[in-house]
This record gives sequence, structure tokens and C-alpha cells, in this order.
Amino acid sequence: MKLNVENVKDTVYRAYEKASHGDVPQDCSCKGLVDYVLDNTHLTYKYILVTALASKATDESINPLCLQVKSELPGAYDARSICHGVIVRFDMEVLNKALGGSNEPFLNKPARFPELSTTNAVRKGRDQSILNKLCSDLPLVDTAEKAFDGLTYAMYKLLLIKAEKEKVTQFTIDTGDGAAAQLLSCINTLLEENHEGEVLTLVVAGLFDQYLAQEADFKVEVHPVNQAGASSKEISDLDIYLAGTHYVANELKDKPFTDTDMIHAADKVMQTGKMHMNFIVGRHGGADPRIITECVNSYLERGFVLNVVPVDMFVPTLLGVCREVDCDRFAKYILDVAMQTKFKEVTIEYVLNVLKEHFDV
Repeated sequence: MKLNVENVKDTVYRAYEKASHGDVPQDCSCKGLVDYVLDNTHLTYKYILVTALASKATDESINPLCLQVKSELPGAYDARSICHGVIVRFDMEVLNKALGGSNEPFLNKPARFPELSTTNAVRKGRDQSILNKLCSDLPLVDTAEKAFDGLTYAMYKLLLIKAEKEKVTQFTIDTGDGAAAQLLSCINTLLEENHEGEVLTLVVAGLFDQYLAQEADFKVEVHPVNQAGASSKEISDLDIYLAGTHYVANELKDKPFTDTDMIHAADKVMQTGKMHMNFIVGRHGGADPRIITECVNSYLERGFVLNVVPVDMFVPTLLGVCREVDCDRFAKYILDVAMQTKFKEVTIEYVLNVLKEHFDV
């Protein structure tokens, strides 16, 4: 079955317009499903849900459980084409990445099945619960009207997320001369607290964004802290891409670690064919120096560079080779990442307080 992309786009915009005017269905039958999926952090399932609702609202004959046209279920269609051609672009151009800002969500493991099924390979715990909820509730969305109501409610929630994002980043930082020194001072304060590794992640991601800002095509891919393997393409805690090609892997540790942690990180990168990586240690992290030296030398003998570097050495080094330092960009970027990646509210509040202290935002 082939859905017309333009027709789905029209459906999405109609739902968006209704939600924009506060015309949200009070008796939406799939409200619980929308709340459960969108209030969680699993990006791929968010895109799957919105794509299914938009498609079903456009053509009642499609099966919202289907992901690929080769599914043997009746009503199979190419959900990836709809997602990439409509939902991804709408999220980028209209919603300011409120849905998640993913370029190709259907390339991730949860979407690489013919259809949604509780037997699909997925991590246990919350991810399995979201999949179970989708499998049990999507079949109940059996009319175009129910699907459109669900889509409208989803748009309403995404508009609230968009507004909150824009509210948080409504400031301008004009540092003029001495921007690098001011940013370094701000980062030094940020790193005083670790917030379970989230602050270190934001700082390193923000610095790479500064370093690569003048590149035509780059991506700093931040993965949720303590959720390793959430994406099929995840290589390290922080993956950097240039022109669609993996550029550098960064493992981030802001707590005590062992040689096992280093080995696991290095082996995962080696499996991709890369022969170097950064292992960045936060102020609250560390290990026996002898163990670090032994591990580094062991990989060096195999032709692999395991660059274990303290964050207080990494930050000024990378900052020092940035062609331009933009404190306003850094502040807005790390706040946007924190919200997109669903970092804890206490982390976001801490970051905001430090930014206010240094830049009066």
C-alpha cells in the first residue's frame, strides 16, 4: 500500500492548526498512549507513534502497527518514507525539534522490523514497556477520526515542549573580546558538579559544536547518559560525524572507573574499524594511574590510540583551537541538548543558574 506524502503532510498541518488554536479533543481515545510514549525518552518510538497516527488519519485502511511494506499484516505500508518525508521535516521546520530532532529515526533498531510486535528485540525495562503499550493500544486506533484526534493531541503536547524550549533560550549573550576566557570560566564552574555525568556530556558536546561550527555538514550525537545502546548507530557516549561519516568517538566518565570500562569502550570502537578514541575523565572520575597506563599501552601495541584525558586538559586544548568562540551559541546549544535528550530537571536548573552567574541570561 502506498500513501501519498502530500496527503499525509496536509493531515499533519490540519492537526497542527487545530492544536495551535487550542482545539484539542477532550475525549481522545488514545490520550494515554500519546502521553506514555511522548513523556518518555525513547526517540524512535516517538517518531513511530506520530507517523502511525498521521498515516492512519490520512488513510483508514493502513495498519498502524506496520513499519515496512513487506509486513505480512493487512494494511502494510512504508512508514519510514512517511516519517522521513513528512514527520522529520515537520519536526525540524515547524516544531523546532520538539519531537527529538532526529534525521533518520527509522534507521534505529526498534524501527527495523516489518511491524511492531512484543517479540521484537528490544532492551528490557522501559523500552519493552513502551513497545508493549504501542502493540496493545495502536490496534484500538481503528478509525481515521480516532487517529486524527490522537495526532492533534500529540501536536498539542509538542507545541507545549516547543514553547518551553523557546522560553528557556530567550536570551542573547554578547561577550565581545575575551569570549574564550569567559567561556572557559563558565565551563570551570559547570564542571564543579557532575549530575550523574550529564554536565560533563553537555560541556564536551558544546565544545565540539564550537569547534565544528564552521563545517558545512557535522553532527554531534549526544546519547542519554546511562542508556548505552539506545541507538543502533551508537558507538560511544558522544559520537561526532562529519559529512555523514563517523569522525571521533568520545567515552565520558565522571565517576570512578576500572580497566573493564576502558576495555569495553575501546573494543566497541575498534569493532567499527576506528583506531582511535577519546576517553574523557571528569573531575569526579578517575582510576588507578597504573591501570590506565597499562590499558593505554596494551591498546597502543595493537595499533589503537586510547586517549585518556582529564576534562581540565581537554577543555582548554579544544577551546584553544576553535576558530571562533561564541558564548551565546554554547549556552543555547547545551540547554537545547539537555531538553532534547531529556536530562534531569535539576541538571537543567543547575546549568541555567551557572549561565546566569557568568552571563546574566
